[in-house]
Order: sequence, then structure tokens, then C-alpha cells
Amino acid sequence: MKRTIGREAMILVKRRKEMGMTQSDVAEQAGISLQHYQLYEYGRRKLSSGNMLLGLKICAILELEPYEFVFEDCSDWVRRIRKL
Repeated sequence: MKRTIGREAMILVKRRKEMGMTQSDVAEQAGISLQHYQLYEYGRRKLSSGNMLLGLKICAILELEPYEFVFEDCSDWVRRIRKL
């Protein structure tokens, strides 16, 4: 039975592939084991509900907007918060 992965995992996989990186590349740069990183890509652990520093590292490595993991519509939230 094939398991469907969530939005966060799809974002990570898509971006990593766009950058031509392997899971090992990301894990090494983040300072974690390959197995630890795979938990995020396989949807078994959410980046948005884990260690903030690690989440920010992974976002920096993959050049992703961290808000995208916390809020589904990142651009809308950023626009709203800038009006304050």
C-alpha cells in the first residue's frame, strides 16, 4: 500500500530535486543523519513542528521560505503581517 505524503514533504522533495541535491547532501549540510532527514521527506515527521534551528537550517540549505512550512498560504500571511 502506497503512503501519500503531506504538503511539507512534497515541498522538500521538489525543491531538493530542483537544486540537484541528494538527501545525503541536505542531511550532511544540516548536520543530521540521512535517516533523520528522510523522516521529513517521507512525511513521518513535520519540519514545522520540530526543532526550530534545524528547520531554519534546512530551509536555508534548500533556499525555502520558512513561513511556507508554518502557513499554507505563505504569501498571503506575509502580506497581512507587513500591514501591521
